[in-house]
Amino acid sequence: MQLKRKKRRCICEKEKLLKQITGDPPYLECTEINKIRLGLFTERNSDGTAHLVLRGNDIYSRYQRRLGDVDIQALILYIRESPKRITRLDLSYNQITDIGFFKLLKKLLIKGRSSIINLNIMNNNFTEKSILNLSKYADYLKLKYLRLNGNDFGENGGQYFADFLVKNKTVEFCDIGQTSLTLTGIAHIVTALRIDHGANNTIKVLDLNRLVPLSNRYSYETKWLAYHIEYLLERNSNIIELHLQKNEFISHDMEYFVRGLRNNKTLLYLDLGYNKFGDYGAGLLANYLKENPQLILINLAGNGIKDTGARALSFGLPYSKIRALDMSNNKLTDDGLLDLLNTLKKAFYLRFFNIFGNKIGHETCVVIQRMLLSGALFQHTIDVRLYEVDEVLHAAYYPNPADRNKHNYYCELEFGFAQPIYHIRRNVLPEKKIVKVDCKQRHKLDKTDRNRF
Repeated sequence: MQLKRKKRRCICEKEKLLKQITGDPPYLECTEINKIRLGLFTERNSDGTAHLVLRGNDIYSRYQRRLGDVDIQALILYIRESPKRITRLDLSYNQITDIGFFKLLKKLLIKGRSSIINLNIMNNNFTEKSILNLSKYADYLKLKYLRLNGNDFGENGGQYFADFLVKNKTVEFCDIGQTSLTLTGIAHIVTALRIDHGANNTIKVLDLNRLVPLSNRYSYETKWLAYHIEYLLERNSNIIELHLQKNEFISHDMEYFVRGLRNNKTLLYLDLGYNKFGDYGAGLLANYLKENPQLILINLAGNGIKDTGARALSFGLPYSKIRALDMSNNKLTDDGLLDLLNTLKKAFYLRFFNIFGNKIGHETCVVIQRMLLSGALFQHTIDVRLYEVDEVLHAAYYPNPADRNKHNYYCELEFGFAQPIYHIRRNVLPEKKIVKVDCKQRHKLDKTDRNRF
């Protein structure tokens, strides 16, 4: 009878021996951005197109680096050889300089070399030299969406970008906020958008947030910026959406805005959030709203408006066509909030109404609760949700779809950190549909044309 032999176990450390034979290889200094990885970041759409989203925060959390000029060549080859028709390119929060942007501009963005119509290159490291190159190739670009905010335009960048606006005939959505523009550069851009100069007539959405232009000769005065915005409103008939957040506008600057608004017939969306015009500016705007203007959405959040300004607005809102009003983060109490709530039942109902960040008391909560039960308000159209403690109503923050604008604007990650890539993401693009009201009986009261909303 044969005895079974015991298997001998190796007591040596294999990994240690292999490192002694082959040496201890150091880690790579940079992670390669290749075709396989770019394919994982490509989002496929239901209409057959694709979006390539390479946000710097997401890339850094995965590979401990951001995209730079050395990655542009691989990016260009991937987009040009991709079987999918890539229409959107997101390169926000990376470290692309003038050299990389010039390669991107010359080899990818020119007509016939790619299908990209949406470019987001916010918060990178290029300067006025890139804006000069952009103006040189303005005739050959087919972009419709262009975001350049967060880059340093320099002293001459405003003039170069004005030349780009004069030559280009395709860009409709433009964002140049926080680009270190000077007042001279702003004047050039406004002149390029004026109809009496026969210049650009395609820009529909313009974002001028956080400009605060500086100069070495004098201190910044907001009235000069407001003066240029007045001319922009008077001499332009194409812009339907204008963003002017965080520009430190004071109450007397609203006089310029109101004069420009009275001579404008196309603007539908005015964003004046987080400035400093207070009750006096709100009163001037209320007098303008009494004239039944064409404005549909207005943002007055964070302007230090008190109950006096809210009461003035309550006299002007019933005569307006306002569908969305943002009064959050002001200094309103129950008196001002009740004045605003009493103006909701009008010919044009409010679709979105934000009031969180004010002193919301029990009386205001009772009125909101009654309006929710009667159908004058809906939970998904306001940014507060009521709860009761000891028979006293309180208001908690409840985000509505309008509150995601800031999340989408800053290109934040959905969960605050990078998610594992298990499969390629697929987007179902919504079809254009006629807006339907929530209440079955609302159509009997609403006097608006739904097809134009």
